[in-house]
Amino acid sequence: MDTLFALDRQLGNIVRTTEQPIVGQMRLTWWYEALEKLDHAPPPAQPLLRALAGLISEGRVAGRDLATMTEGWEVLLDRERTAADTLTQFAHLRGATLFRAATALLGEDDPQVAQAGALWAFADLAANVSQEAIRDQATAAALDLADTVFGARWRGARPIGALALDAYMAAAGRGFANGPRRAARTVRFRMIGR
Repeated sequence: MDTLFALDRQLGNIVRTTEQPIVGQMRLTWWYEALEKLDHAPPPAQPLLRALAGLISEGRVAGRDLATMTEGWEVLLDRERTAADTLTQFAHLRGATLFRAATALLGEDDPQVAQAGALWAFADLAANVSQEAIRDQATAAALDLADTVFGARWRGARPIGALALDAYMAAAGRGFANGPRRAARTVRFRMIGR
C-alpha cells in the first residue's frame, strides 16, 4: 500500500513542481512508459519502480493499470481545463485506479471501490489546490459521491473505504483530522462497513 501511495505522491509532485505544462507532460510520459514496461521487462535503477516491480511480479497489480494514474495527473497540467468533467476524469483516472490496485493488494473487492477512489481524489485535490474555483468544484464532487460510496454496506475492502470516508469527512468539515469524532466514525465503518 505504501508503495502505491508513494507512486501517487511522485506523480503529484511532478504536477505540483512543474511551471511549464510541456515539461510536466514529458515527465509524466516517462513514468507512463516506465510503468507499462514493468509488465514485461526488468525495472530501471529507480527505487520506486523496483518496489512496484515486486508487486507486479507477484501478479497482484499490472503496470499498464498503474500507468493510467499518470493520465489522471496530466489532466491537471492543462491550466485552461477547469470544467467539472475534467475534474471527474482526473478523479477516476487517479483515484479509482489507485483504489482498485490497493484492493487487489488486499485480495478483496467491493462494488464501491472505484467511486470511493474518485471521492478520495476529489477530496484530496480540494485540500491541496490553491485555486478557489477548482477547490469548490472538487469539494462539491466529493460530497455528491458520498451517497453512492457509503449508501450501501461495504462487504470487503473496508480499509480502503475508510480512506475515502476520512477524505469525505474532511471535505464535509466533519471533525478534525485525527480527532475523536473522525476516529470513532472510521472505527465504526471498519467494524460494520457503514
